[in-house]
Amino acid sequence: MFFYKAFRGKNRWYLYLSVTLLVFIGIQLGSMPLVAYALFRDSKNFLQGNISETMSTNLGLALGLLSFAIGLLTLFWFARLLQEKKPLDLVTGRPRFDCKRFFFGTGVWILLSLAGLSVSLLFEDTSDLVFQFDPLNFLILVAVALLLLPFQAGFEEIMFRGYLMQGGYLLFRSRWGALLVTSLLFGLMHSSNPEVERFGFGLAMSQYILMGLIMGLLVIWDDGLELAIGMHFGNNLLSALLITSDSSALRTHALFKDTNPSASWTDVVVLLVFGLLFLWICYKKFHFSRFTLGTNRHTLNRN
Repeated sequence: MFFYKAFRGKNRWYLYLSVTLLVFIGIQLGSMPLVAYALFRDSKNFLQGNISETMSTNLGLALGLLSFAIGLLTLFWFARLLQEKKPLDLVTGRPRFDCKRFFFGTGVWILLSLAGLSVSLLFEDTSDLVFQFDPLNFLILVAVALLLLPFQAGFEEIMFRGYLMQGGYLLFRSRWGALLVTSLLFGLMHSSNPEVERFGFGLAMSQYILMGLIMGLLVIWDDGLELAIGMHFGNNLLSALLITSDSSALRTHALFKDTNPSASWTDVVVLLVFGLLFLWICYKKFHFSRFTLGTNRHTLNRN
């Protein structure tokens, strides 16, 4: 049903392009409070193009995440205004958003990530991990993360695995073609992240694109974005609260700081293994249906 909903509303290519551009503008406008804060806090540093120091504060993080909330509202507003698409149609094939799936995806991915991290720490040198617990800043961080990270994860999933994936299906008439293209776009969207500079384009992109493929498969098999949004939120929540570094997109008051972060192709293999395990657990829990896309285009257009 999720991909059936792609046929609803107006689907000219230029409308998809227009909404995407308007969403980009919305995000830029939504980042203006962060820009103002960065100028006020350290104008010289900001004018040199270094905003990561500003984002490392709790207020900076909150203002940065706020732009994603604005982007999500912009997407919903203009998709409805220009294309007559309801917000729920971009999110799930179910009659309503399934919160149980969201929380299941969040919890299971956090548990798998913690298990993987625990195993890796047993075989790696942990001398570069510095415990930096600051009670007040950490509590504020937890509040910011719980309140605003769902908007960031929700925006990226609804934009890529929802809006653009449905548009890709209309263009290619193939869920798999839409999956590949949106996963590549998802990876390229993160190309300016500091991890790319630190670990190399190929290695970093492989992980971003693989994450996109895993979450896209969830959407195709489960007929909605709830599990994917939960997985994405759980991944970012753990990154924000547990271990940070100067090379992280989320420089926060986390419990630990990695003073010498590293990555290898082994990390890609580990991500693949745990991603497949996550897919299997979700399959066993929710019994994904093997629905196929029909040709009920005219029926859908009448709804």
